[in-house]
Amino acid sequence: MKNKSLIIAVLALLCAFLLPLLTNDYIVQVATEIAMYAALAAGWNLIGGITGYPSFGNVAFFGLGAMLAGAFSVNWHWPYWLAGIVAVLLTGVLGFILGLPILRLKGHYFSIATLALAEATLAIVTNLQFLGGGKGTSLPLIGSPLLFYYIMLAIACLSALITYLIVHSQYGNTLLAIKSDESAAQAVGINTVLAKSTAFALSAFLGSMVGVVYAIWQSYIDPPTVFEPGITVLMLVMTMIGGAGTVAGPIIGALIIGIMTQLAMAVSQNASSLILGLAIIVVVLFLPQGILGSHRSGKGGKRPGKHSFSWRG
Repeated sequence: MKNKSLIIAVLALLCAFLLPLLTNDYIVQVATEIAMYAALAAGWNLIGGITGYPSFGNVAFFGLGAMLAGAFSVNWHWPYWLAGIVAVLLTGVLGFILGLPILRLKGHYFSIATLALAEATLAIVTNLQFLGGGKGTSLPLIGSPLLFYYIMLAIACLSALITYLIVHSQYGNTLLAIKSDESAAQAVGINTVLAKSTAFALSAFLGSMVGVVYAIWQSYIDPPTVFEPGITVLMLVMTMIGGAGTVAGPIIGALIIGIMTQLAMAVSQNASSLILGLAIIVVVLFLPQGILGSHRSGKGGKRPGKHSFSWRG
């Protein structure tokens, strides 16, 4: 089974690598957006799917990565690669720090807190002139559409690799144990706050990395665009469609939503929201575990909760 999955992954990566040679610029742009959302969904999956803490504020990390990199590059005249690295590291650290208090909340209290976090971050960024304020930030045009496609593809692959390594590690077992029964995990001595905050930081790290690339790809960013709540909704829906807690789930979800959206827009510019709404209804009613999750359940897959424990406090 592992060899079969590896072969499928290699073939999919090869097709993605050769895609620009077989299509036009419009398809490349669409594929770049799909790769971008696949990476964002994979980042959300770390905290929402594997750990079981559905966040509604991950767009804050995407937006911070974009705005910080733009500010460092424009205001301090840093090379953009350096500005991007610092922005990603700062956002990751901030995610860890914020996770310490927020992840003590559970259920809908946590979800509401993350939604408030995103809105608060938007308000702060909008009022900071260093970050461009409400006017936004203009960046120089760099590279070509093909370059950004391969960069986004690389980030999506990195996100999938990180997810794979976590799922097949003792740390991943710890996160799954927290998702299954956090009280039991605490009872055997696991430092659940540290484990969850680390997952939150990794989620922030990946989200901000995508934001950094998105900013220079678009060449102009403003707070309402990069802090749009609908971005988090797409992360969540894509992950749930593909299968939360799985490695390939976010990628499959991003492909499905991306292709369906483009087909809908070919019919009507306003049809994409309808398609998204219908996708949510279908998942809730017929695929509550997503495509891969339902497939694994049907095959008698491994039940969550039977794991080795680690990360003891």
